[in-house]
Amino acid sequence: MKNIKLLLISTILLLSACTDKEKGKLDNRVKDYWTAKINKDFKTAYQFLSPGWRKNETETAYIKRMGFSKVKWLEANNIKKNCSKESVCKVYLDIKYEYTFKGVGGEKIEMESTQEENWIMKENVWYNVPTKQKMSKR
Repeated sequence: MKNIKLLLISTILLLSACTDKEKGKLDNRVKDYWTAKINKDFKTAYQFLSPGWRKNETETAYIKRMGFSKVKWLEANNIKKNCSKESVCKVYLDIKYEYTFKGVGGEKIEMESTQEENWIMKENVWYNVPTKQKMSKR
């Protein structure tokens, strides 16, 4: 009986450690993804997108779309996570960006907002699953 209790406690501790380790991997993936976007390294950023998304948008199309965006990403900070499963998380980041308006002069304005992203883990790798931009001004 004592051995069963020890085995059960060991298993619980092992599972919780795995979860923390996976969440740490997610933090790193989110940071690396946003570093690539901020540095306009869209080829690298594309590799962070889920395999399902990449089936629907080619790397070339993604790079072109991001390159022509009116948004210039400046900073991504304060990563917060809400995970419904070990392999499915919502990530919230504070984003600072510059938006260029159409028209004469292309006026630019710097703004801050909170971005919500969906991330999934497939074969021990975390991927971003893009959705329509959900940003709320702060």
